[in-house]
Amino acid sequence: MDLLTSCTFTALILLIFTSCGAFYRHFVKADESTFLTAATFVLSLSTSFILVLFIPVDIYLVSNGDVEISNLEITQRLVSKFYHFIFWVLIFEAYILVPFSYFYVKNKRYYRNEFDDNIVPCENVIESFKKTIYFICLIVALSIIGLVYRPGHKLAMEKGKELEYISDLLDMKHTGESAILFLMGCVVLIGVSFWVTYTSYGIACLPLLFLQQKNIEHDKKEIETRFANLKEKEMVIKHKYRAPSEIRESDKYEILRIAKMQRALSRYNYKLQEIEKTSESWLSYVIGIVLTCRVITGLVFLTFSFAVYISLLASITDKYLNSVCAYKCGFVLEKINTIFNLLDSSLIFFSRFFPLDIFIIASLAIYIFCCSLYGIVNVGIRVFFIPLYKLKARRSSPETMLVLCFVIIHIILVLIMTLLTIAPNYITYGIQRIRINVRDRGKKKVVPSGGRAN
Repeated sequence: MDLLTSCTFTALILLIFTSCGAFYRHFVKADESTFLTAATFVLSLSTSFILVLFIPVDIYLVSNGDVEISNLEITQRLVSKFYHFIFWVLIFEAYILVPFSYFYVKNKRYYRNEFDDNIVPCENVIESFKKTIYFICLIVALSIIGLVYRPGHKLAMEKGKELEYISDLLDMKHTGESAILFLMGCVVLIGVSFWVTYTSYGIACLPLLFLQQKNIEHDKKEIETRFANLKEKEMVIKHKYRAPSEIRESDKYEILRIAKMQRALSRYNYKLQEIEKTSESWLSYVIGIVLTCRVITGLVFLTFSFAVYISLLASITDKYLNSVCAYKCGFVLEKINTIFNLLDSSLIFFSRFFPLDIFIIASLAIYIFCCSLYGIVNVGIRVFFIPLYKLKARRSSPETMLVLCFVIIHIILVLIMTLLTIAPNYITYGIQRIRINVRDRGKKKVVPSGGRAN
């Protein structure tokens, strides 16, 4: 059993790394990719997924006590250290490794474009390291400003009390707990902005993409209408001039843009004709099966979206109606889930049949990743209304993949925080019971999660 368990976990980790590598190869330009970019992307994305998938393992250990796999004893203390280690690894990857790789690729591209030559790798490493240090200094400066003006910090800087001021600023009385929580909140806030921009868009639209059916006749009529409008617009521009040589640069650019759109419409019309031809052959049966699978996938995605939406709504309503102190204490509840929570109840039920809850959590994480990716592909990576990068299959630059990696890391961190909202009982061990070894009289006591052994 130990060998089987260790092999299963090894296969799962290898599957995560392989999937991340395949995802990277699918989107990046093959001729521009570098080993550093690929390694950074795969390592960062894999670490994020491993952190999410370790939650059910933690709950299983709480329920069944320490586990020994191939002479390695996995204890709750070891799991706690693992959580801290993975979290700081993610922070290192997001704010040091990814920026360094980004600057490295950017410098390489700049030298190639400006000087038509490759920069010496050693010089590039030094230059990228300098820019990474500047980036870290900026983050540290912003963090200090945030700590100074954070809620709860009221002590002013006075002469002769500098050490007392710094101690209060960093909350040294509580080993920096307040300062660390504030900085974690800032990191999560960045992730929430990505979640709102991309993930929420994908959760709403991705199921509809799979459920909607193509109407070939309607699409053909729409193409004909758009083609006629473009042709008319082109004729209006050309009629303004007597000879082609008199056409202004702006109008020439517009004519080229119209021609490009006409070619795209022609290609799409050709694809519709191919689909129409295959519908009359034996391939129509295969296409029918594929469309059926597509609809089933859409229904599964819609179920996930519905579960996330209902669970969030139930949790928020519960906190709003039953919190003892409302916004003054962050809507804390005396009793979790007085309102039925679909996702939370499902996870608690499946946790009795470990590792089924790992499968549910993995499916949810993959679905959130797909929704985020769908949102990023359609919306594009942007800051407010300013577009920065566009994600396209086999045409994305390494810089785009690194920025995507930065975004996904924060979205996964927000997913972990969101699980506390949409599945609070499950994440806080729910109906599981903690096994505590008590030497007194050589007996083993079992207490509920959150309880005390007497």
